[in-house]
Amino acid sequence: MQRAVDDGLDAGEPGRAAGWAAAVVATALVVLVGGLLGERLTRHAANATAQDLRERLLDRAGAADGAVAARFDRGDLASRAERDVAAVADWVDKLTYWTLAIGTILVVVPAMATLHPRLLVVTAVMAPLVVLTQLIFPSRYGAAAERVAGAHAQRAGAVEELLSALGAVRGLGGTGRLVRRHADASAEVSRQTLALARIAAWWAAVPPSVPRLAIAAGLAAGGLAVLDGDLSIGGLIAYTSWMTMLTIALSFLVLLVSNRRDAEVSGTRIAAVLDVEVEVDVPRPVREGPHPTGGHRQPPEPSGNAHPPDVPSVLPDRGELWLIDLSARTGADGAPTPPLRLTAAPGELVVLRGPVGSGKSSLLRVVAGLDAPAAGTVCFGGVDLALAGREEWWARLGYVPQRPLVLTGTVLDNVRLGRDAGDDEVAWACAVAGADGFVGELPGGYETAVGERGTTLSGGQVQRLALARAVLGRPKVLLLDDVTSAIDVVTERAILDRLRADLPETAIVAVSHRSQIRERADRVVDLLEPVTAGRADG
Repeated sequence: MQRAVDDGLDAGEPGRAAGWAAAVVATALVVLVGGLLGERLTRHAANATAQDLRERLLDRAGAADGAVAARFDRGDLASRAERDVAAVADWVDKLTYWTLAIGTILVVVPAMATLHPRLLVVTAVMAPLVVLTQLIFPSRYGAAAERVAGAHAQRAGAVEELLSALGAVRGLGGTGRLVRRHADASAEVSRQTLALARIAAWWAAVPPSVPRLAIAAGLAAGGLAVLDGDLSIGGLIAYTSWMTMLTIALSFLVLLVSNRRDAEVSGTRIAAVLDVEVEVDVPRPVREGPHPTGGHRQPPEPSGNAHPPDVPSVLPDRGELWLIDLSARTGADGAPTPPLRLTAAPGELVVLRGPVGSGKSSLLRVVAGLDAPAAGTVCFGGVDLALAGREEWWARLGYVPQRPLVLTGTVLDNVRLGRDAGDDEVAWACAVAGADGFVGELPGGYETAVGERGTTLSGGQVQRLALARAVLGRPKVLLLDDVTSAIDVVTERAILDRLRADLPETAIVAVSHRSQIRERADRVVDLLEPVTAGRADG
């Protein structure tokens, strides 16, 4: 621009001015195309980053289910998976602007230094002031951003409690307390957000004002230099233009640093979930004497064969399930259950029964690989599951918890749940689980939306959908935690008959108090006894 004014306009050479103007336009087009390509790449990278982080959070929550649940409530996890992941992805999306802003500063500042010593002095005074503002605001902003993130997590937890417990406490007069808790959490979000906004406002206003003051000072110093003949008019115009570019670059840089601080805080919160360790060391029980048998179908003693610790064992496609002195942690204090020994062979139905708090559900979670055992060993086909990969075990396992999860979506979505299964396979699974009848009566059949958490379905219908989801993969071991408690006797009998008929090679371990299931069981394990063997219940 300086050459266009000095060599063209000031010298009365319009052709030269036009040539320099064309050069400016060409440079602008190059920058524009480069910016568009860079933004496209960073947008793709941001979407890929968000997807990868959410998948890793989901994998960690599944692999370390008990440890994650102990440290983070569901609302907090949802906040980290949505708000925090979005903050990190937004930082990746703006990487192009980092390049443009820093590149502008690296080009403009040396160019300004060549114009006049007075302008160099103005720029030299401005630079430390900008650095000073960047030292003052980021730490304050980062602390405030952490408080905002924490407040959002608290409110997400309050919303989760309000939605999940509202029906249960409505008749007990507890609704008002839950609503007030949510209101308090929302008020805290507002307070922390306003505090963050005040810091952000000062941060956004003060740093850009420094180069603007430099423009004014530069015009005064440069104007005197023009009058003295030490600086051309084109140089003064170039200085004003470059200082404007520098102001824009610094303004963007300030916003980008703020964005980076948000991403850093969110990244730390995401890392806290990803760093939760999966418990892999399984302590073995110490037995002071011979183990009482009390019946038949005892599993063998664990093999003493050494196995390389870093090489996962390969599970067979078919085999018996062995629980060898297995103990689970129960209650708030993590008290272990008495050691349990049993064997469930392919095609057998073994029922666990016992009073509330005896550890039935906890034992099933340990067998499913969701919690670490307090002691003991779980084996499949003679292979210790502690030495095998979790995914390999889960590929052979079907598990229905006591309170099954129903997701927002259709019946088909909930039964498939990520599996690549055809319509015929889904229909077969629903028939085995006794769900085909009520699904056929729904307005849209398998395409009927079931509402958030299955609010449009009864308890028995939810249990049957969850059972259909578990049998869809034709598991080698099926764990059922009181899944027929809300189902009538006739339907329950039909489900049991279909399970035994359609899954003849599947070992079924069920927790139940229903006499119907116990009568059809091959063995019943009573957890009332200190050490109970799987035995025929006669």
